[in-house]
Amino acid sequence: MRTTSAPLIISLLLSLAIASCATAPPPPAPAPAPIVYMPHDPNPPPPDEWNLLPDPTTGQVDVYHQGGYIGSVTGNEPADQDPPIPHPVPHQDN
Repeated sequence: MRTTSAPLIISLLLSLAIASCATAPPPPAPAPAPIVYMPHDPNPPPPDEWNLLPDPTTGQVDVYHQGGYIGSVTGNEPADQDPPIPHPVPHQDN
């Protein structure tokens, strides 16, 4: 390295240091979104209750909604029903 190139390198590094200090600071971060407090509903809606009662001896599944009999799935439903739709079936008491 020559002695004449040392001042040139020093002046180059000095100009880079001054230029890096002259850049604008990054923009401030956006403010966080406000937190909305939602009070607890004292009267929640009743649960949507479905009950399925399968009979392992016949394969029939009785379907109840909100405590009322909707129908049964017997396995004889049309093939285009997916899932099968319960239909009323007379109950046989033993």
